[in-house]
Amino acid sequence: MEELSLGFIPSVEDMAKAIDNTKGMMDADPDFRRELEEGRPSGNPIQLGPRLPTADAWAAAQVKGARDNADKWLQNTLHPKKNFKEEALRDTSVARFHDSMERVLRENAWEGGMANVNESEALATVERMGTGVYTAGIEKRLPKIRASIAAVREDRLALAVTIDSLPVATEADREAKMIANVRGLKAIGARRRGSS
Repeated sequence: MEELSLGFIPSVEDMAKAIDNTKGMMDADPDFRRELEEGRPSGNPIQLGPRLPTADAWAAAQVKGARDNADKWLQNTLHPKKNFKEEALRDTSVARFHDSMERVLRENAWEGGMANVNESEALATVERMGTGVYTAGIEKRLPKIRASIAAVREDRLALAVTIDSLPVATEADREAKMIANVRGLKAIGARRRGSS
């Protein structure tokens, strides 16, 4: 990744390699890993605390956020900004769904199913169920959420360190750094889906 300078914009594959290289350094150097895990009180950038929370803390924060926002979730679900049925049947929504569910949609299952949706009945069901079902569902998934976070955390930490090392002297450098971050996230996502 020494090419990452002077506005060079890396590909998703470049970022996947950079993440792997950083993870290799983390595995080979316990002090480097400790700095990333616990924070670095000196240097540039200064980190007074951990770069990312632990998997347990991260998962707990997600569950707490869901619990704290349950009333908001219910209100937004019952009073959506857009009609979910119309949005689901928009050409772009259908095309996106077809792209990921090609076999099912060759049989028109999506359009047929959505055409039979009763919006009032769906919203009445949500209202009857209330916020408890939402928060209980999130809380019951805590082990799954934690496992998912634990699986991606090391890649995210390696990406953060990789991005920190990129130059920011020029506007082109800063744009390249931003795009490198997005591509690094894509690389992590592809790895999680098993497509890299």
